[in-house]
Amino acid sequence: MRKGFTLIELLVVLVIISLVSAFVAPRITAPIGNLQLKTASKKIAGAMRYSRSLAVSEKESRVCFFDFDNQRMSIFSGSAFDSAEPEQVLANGPAEVRYDLPAGVLLKKAVFGDLDVEAGLFQVIFFPNGSASGGEIFLANDRGRSFRIHIDFITGMVAVSAPEQAG
Repeated sequence: MRKGFTLIELLVVLVIISLVSAFVAPRITAPIGNLQLKTASKKIAGAMRYSRSLAVSEKESRVCFFDFDNQRMSIFSGSAFDSAEPEQVLANGPAEVRYDLPAGVLLKKAVFGDLDVEAGLFQVIFFPNGSASGGEIFLANDRGRSFRIHIDFITGMVAVSAPEQAG
Protein backbone atom coordinates (compact mmCIF):
# COMPACT_ATOMS: atom_id res chain seq x y z
CA MET A 1 0.00 0.00 0.00
CA ARG A 2 1.23 3.44 -0.96
CA LYS A 3 0.91 6.37 1.39
CA GLY A 4 0.15 9.86 0.04
CA PHE A 5 -2.48 11.78 -1.91
CA THR A 6 -3.76 11.27 -5.40
CA LEU A 7 -3.73 14.03 -7.95
CA ILE A 8 -7.53 14.26 -7.81
CA GLU A 9 -7.48 14.78 -4.04
CA LEU A 10 -4.89 17.56 -4.36
CA LEU A 11 -6.91 19.29 -7.10
CA VAL A 12 -10.09 19.15 -5.02
CA VAL A 13 -8.29 20.74 -2.06
CA LEU A 14 -6.81 23.47 -4.30
CA VAL A 15 -10.24 24.25 -5.77
CA ILE A 16 -11.75 24.50 -2.28
CA ILE A 17 -8.93 26.83 -1.13
CA SER A 18 -9.32 29.06 -4.18
CA LEU A 19 -13.11 29.30 -3.73
CA VAL A 20 -12.77 30.20 -0.07
CA SER A 21 -10.13 32.86 -0.78
CA ALA A 22 -12.25 34.31 -3.60
CA PHE A 23 -15.06 34.94 -1.11
CA VAL A 24 -12.90 36.03 1.82
CA ALA A 25 -10.44 38.44 0.11
CA PRO A 26 -13.00 41.14 -0.83
CA ARG A 27 -14.37 41.11 2.71
CA ILE A 28 -10.89 41.78 4.07
CA THR A 29 -9.95 44.58 1.63
CA ALA A 30 -13.30 46.43 1.58
CA PRO A 31 -12.97 47.95 5.07
CA ILE A 32 -9.61 49.47 4.11
CA GLY A 33 -11.23 51.63 1.40
CA ASN A 34 -14.03 52.62 3.75
CA LEU A 35 -11.46 53.50 6.41
CA GLN A 36 -9.69 55.86 3.99
CA LEU A 37 -13.01 57.59 3.27
CA LYS A 38 -13.82 57.95 6.96
CA THR A 39 -10.32 59.24 7.73
CA ALA A 40 -10.43 61.78 4.87
CA SER A 41 -13.84 63.03 6.04
CA LYS A 42 -12.61 63.48 9.59
CA LYS A 43 -9.41 65.22 8.46
CA ILE A 44 -11.36 67.70 6.34
CA ALA A 45 -13.84 68.36 9.15
CA GLY A 46 -10.98 68.81 11.63
CA ALA A 47 -9.19 71.25 9.33
CA MET A 48 -12.40 73.24 8.93
CA ARG A 49 -12.93 73.35 12.71
CA TYR A 50 -9.34 74.57 13.04
CA SER A 51 -10.07 77.28 10.44
CA ARG A 52 -13.10 78.42 12.37
CA SER A 53 -11.12 78.64 15.61
CA LEU A 54 -8.34 80.60 13.85
CA ALA A 55 -10.88 83.00 12.36
CA VAL A 56 -12.35 83.66 15.80
CA SER A 57 -9.08 83.89 17.73
CA GLU A 58 -7.22 86.01 15.16
CA LYS A 59 -10.30 88.05 14.16
CA GLU A 60 -9.64 87.39 10.48
CA SER A 61 -11.73 85.35 8.05
CA ARG A 62 -10.52 81.98 6.75
CA VAL A 63 -11.47 80.63 3.33
CA CYS A 64 -11.64 76.88 2.68
CA PHE A 65 -11.43 75.98 -0.99
CA PHE A 66 -12.50 72.61 -2.32
CA ASP A 67 -10.86 72.00 -5.69
CA PHE A 68 -12.89 69.31 -7.45
CA ASP A 69 -10.51 69.15 -10.41
CA ASN A 70 -7.43 68.38 -8.27
CA GLN A 71 -9.28 66.61 -5.41
CA ARG A 72 -7.78 68.94 -2.81
CA MET A 73 -8.82 71.16 0.08
CA SER A 74 -6.85 74.34 0.83
CA ILE A 75 -7.35 76.88 3.59
CA PHE A 76 -6.18 80.48 3.33
CA SER A 77 -6.32 83.60 5.43
CA GLY A 78 -8.98 86.03 4.23
CA SER A 79 -6.32 88.72 3.75
CA ALA A 80 -4.68 86.61 1.03
CA PHE A 81 -7.55 87.65 -1.25
CA ASP A 82 -7.32 91.40 -0.66
CA SER A 83 -5.53 92.08 -3.94
CA ALA A 84 -5.68 88.78 -5.84
CA GLU A 85 -8.16 86.54 -7.56
CA PRO A 86 -8.93 83.14 -5.98
CA GLU A 87 -7.25 81.25 -8.83
CA GLN A 88 -4.00 83.20 -8.31
CA VAL A 89 -4.03 82.60 -4.57
CA LEU A 90 -4.70 78.89 -5.04
CA ALA A 91 -1.87 78.56 -7.54
CA ASN A 92 0.74 80.74 -5.82
CA GLY A 93 -0.34 81.56 -2.30
CA PRO A 94 0.89 79.69 0.75
CA ALA A 95 -1.99 77.73 2.21
CA GLU A 96 -2.31 77.45 5.97
CA VAL A 97 -3.65 73.93 5.45
CA ARG A 98 -3.55 71.84 2.28
CA TYR A 99 -4.97 68.34 2.09
CA ASP A 100 -4.90 66.11 -0.99
CA LEU A 101 -7.51 63.37 -0.88
CA PRO A 102 -6.12 59.82 -0.91
CA ALA A 103 -6.54 57.61 -3.97
CA GLY A 104 -10.01 56.11 -4.15
CA VAL A 105 -11.64 58.99 -2.22
CA LEU A 106 -13.34 61.73 -4.21
CA LEU A 107 -15.00 65.07 -3.62
CA LYS A 108 -18.38 64.07 -5.03
CA LYS A 109 -20.29 67.34 -4.75
CA ALA A 110 -20.84 70.43 -2.65
CA VAL A 111 -24.17 72.07 -1.94
CA PHE A 112 -24.90 75.65 -0.99
CA GLY A 113 -28.60 76.48 -0.99
CA ASP A 114 -29.89 75.61 -4.46
CA LEU A 115 -26.37 75.49 -5.93
CA ASP A 116 -24.79 72.06 -6.56
CA VAL A 117 -21.08 72.07 -7.42
CA GLU A 118 -19.46 68.99 -8.93
CA ALA A 119 -16.50 70.59 -10.74
CA GLY A 120 -14.24 73.58 -10.32
CA LEU A 121 -14.01 75.39 -6.97
CA PHE A 122 -16.29 75.56 -3.95
CA GLN A 123 -15.53 77.80 -1.01
CA VAL A 124 -16.61 77.97 2.60
CA ILE A 125 -15.79 81.13 4.54
CA PHE A 126 -15.40 81.20 8.32
CA PHE A 127 -15.98 84.69 9.76
CA PRO A 128 -14.39 86.25 12.87
CA ASN A 129 -17.70 86.08 14.75
CA GLY A 130 -17.72 82.26 14.45
CA SER A 131 -20.34 82.00 11.74
CA ALA A 132 -19.70 80.60 8.27
CA SER A 133 -21.03 80.81 4.75
CA GLY A 134 -22.38 77.28 5.29
CA GLY A 135 -22.92 74.37 2.94
CA GLU A 136 -22.40 70.65 2.61
CA ILE A 137 -19.56 68.65 1.11
CA PHE A 138 -20.03 65.05 0.03
CA LEU A 139 -17.10 62.64 -0.18
CA ALA A 140 -17.39 59.19 -1.73
CA ASN A 141 -15.21 56.21 -2.48
CA ASP A 142 -15.18 53.87 -5.45
CA ARG A 143 -17.34 51.36 -3.53
CA GLY A 144 -20.30 53.73 -3.38
CA ARG A 145 -19.96 54.67 0.30
CA SER A 146 -20.17 58.35 1.16
CA PHE A 147 -19.89 60.84 4.02
CA ARG A 148 -21.50 64.25 4.34
CA ILE A 149 -19.75 67.20 5.98
CA HIS A 150 -22.25 69.85 7.04
CA ILE A 151 -21.22 73.42 7.88
CA ASP A 152 -23.88 75.37 9.79
CA PHE A 153 -24.02 78.95 8.54
CA ILE A 154 -25.15 80.44 11.86
CA THR A 155 -22.79 78.74 14.30
CA GLY A 156 -20.02 77.71 11.91
CA MET A 157 -20.08 74.23 13.46
CA VAL A 158 -18.82 71.38 11.29
CA ALA A 159 -20.42 67.93 11.54
CA VAL A 160 -19.71 64.65 9.76
CA SER A 161 -22.66 62.36 9.06
CA ALA A 162 -22.44 58.59 9.00
CA PRO A 163 -22.69 56.94 5.57
CA GLU A 164 -26.22 55.69 6.26
CA GLN A 165 -27.39 59.28 6.85
CA ALA A 166 -25.60 60.86 3.90
CA GLY A 167 -27.79 62.02 1.03
